[in-house]
Amino acid sequence: MPAPLSFALPRLLLLAASLGPAPAGAKSSPADSASVVQAVEEYHAGLRANAPERVAAVLGPSFTMFNGNHSGDPHAWQAHLYLTGKDLAQWPAAFLREAGPYENQVEVVRVHLRGDAALVVTEETGRNRFRRWQGELVTYFLGREHGGWRLVGFFIRDIANPA
Repeated sequence: MPAPLSFALPRLLLLAASLGPAPAGAKSSPADSASVVQAVEEYHAGLRANAPERVAAVLGPSFTMFNGNHSGDPHAWQAHLYLTGKDLAQWPAAFLREAGPYENQVEVVRVHLRGDAALVVTEETGRNRFRRWQGELVTYFLGREHGGWRLVGFFIRDIANPA
C-alpha cells in the first residue's frame, strides 16, 4: 500500500531535486504518464471554468506552493503556502473568488514518473485578477493515491510572494 501523500511530500520534493533516471523496476507505463497529465489538465480546467469542486477533486490531502522569486537560484526561493484539512477544502473557492477570472494555456514540457511520484513541467501563458504571465515554467508535484494521481504542490520560478 502506498504511503499517504502527507508522508510522501518530502520524498516527492527530493525527487524534484534529483531528476536522475529511474531504476528499471520503477518505470511507469505510458498510461501512467497520460493519467498524470490529465490530473494537471483537470486542475486547470476547473480553474478556467470557475469550478472549485473540480479543482478540489484533483488535490491531495495536503498542498504546497513554492515560488522562485524570479530566480533559478535556490537561495532566493520562497515558501508560499501549505494547506491541509479545512484550509485545503476551502482554498479552491477562495482562490477563484479572489483571483478570478482565471485564464491559462498550458503546454506540457516534461513528465517524469517514479513509482507513486510524478513531476509535470509546463510552460504557461495566462492571467488572473492579480497578474499576467507568458511562457512561465511551472513544476507540478503529484502522488498516486488509491490508484489516482493527486496534485500535492507546485513551484513557479517567475513569481514572488506579495510584499
